[in-house]
Amino acid sequence: MTSTTAPRRRTPVWAKILLVLFVLLLVGAAAFGGLSVGKALGATEERDVQVIRSITREEQVVLLTAGVADLKQESADGLSITIPGLDLIPGLGTWEFDVPGSERQMLIRYDFDAKIGIEGKDVKIERQVDGSYHLTIPEFIYLGSDDPEISVASESNGVLSWITPEIDKFAIVKEVLSEDSVAKTIEGARPVLEEQARIFYTNILTAIDPDIDLEFTFAE
Repeated sequence: MTSTTAPRRRTPVWAKILLVLFVLLLVGAAAFGGLSVGKALGATEERDVQVIRSITREEQVVLLTAGVADLKQESADGLSITIPGLDLIPGLGTWEFDVPGSERQMLIRYDFDAKIGIEGKDVKIERQVDGSYHLTIPEFIYLGSDDPEISVASESNGVLSWITPEIDKFAIVKEVLSEDSVAKTIEGARPVLEEQARIFYTNILTAIDPDIDLEFTFAE
């Protein structure tokens, strides 16, 4: 009895071509996907760099100019005289007294525009897990003044005031234009300053990414 072996069926050429095309499509899709992910990651990193650089500045940032006007009274005590050596007289000892009419008084009127803002280099920014950015704004500070007007509103000196040193007007001006003199102005303008800081940095960052999500924290 003779047995015969069935001939092996050969894979059609068109099937091989389809298989090769399928493999090529898979490889192409994987490469395209990797490229797309790489581009997305690269775009995110580039945006982070742009965002951070855009708010990194060494100069001071003026957020508000506030008018400050008030009156300040200064006085200088009259000449004080001490006469020692009266210990020989019972109950007297050293004798001290102020010379009547030697005192001085001065009323200063001041008016200036105080520039209030922040140190730009102290602003911190952090990228959050959800893709938003958190900005920490430093304390608001006095950054100087514009157009100071300081004058003597009135001056009252005793008849013997010539023996008392004159009141130092330059020291008064320095004190008036100091940071301590506008501390109350800064505190009273805090809501406006915070809003100005939000607007300032939001405008900068939305120019890079219009859909950027920002959170702000302000130093006390």
